[in-house]
Amino acid sequence: MKLIIVVLCVVALAFAKDKYEDIENNFNIEELLGNDRLLTAYIKCLLNKGPCTPEVKKIKDKIPEVLETKCDKCTDKQKQIGKVLVKQVQKTHPELWDELKKLYDPQGKYQKEFQMFLTN
Repeated sequence: MKLIIVVLCVVALAFAKDKYEDIENNFNIEELLGNDRLLTAYIKCLLNKGPCTPEVKKIKDKIPEVLETKCDKCTDKQKQIGKVLVKQVQKTHPELWDELKKLYDPQGKYQKEFQMFLTN
């Protein structure tokens, strides 16, 4: 019985390690969406055109992997936050969204899957 519990704990730990660290605890999406100056600053960080907060730096460092793996390691909450933020940036700052696409997906190889992600 003890062996089964140990095995289940190891499996649970392995699955937990397969997800990105929780950032949503320190990330206030309402504040960000309600403050265009802050949103623009975060985008400039992602574009290497401005300073980064520690939270945004963590996100920035994961973007290539997230695109490559179709956000496999994202939690449901992270996916939800990402969709809301992307849609807001596309709506309010289309020129910055185009810069982000050029920087992180210059060949456009992730666009089809990314659009599917946004609509699901």
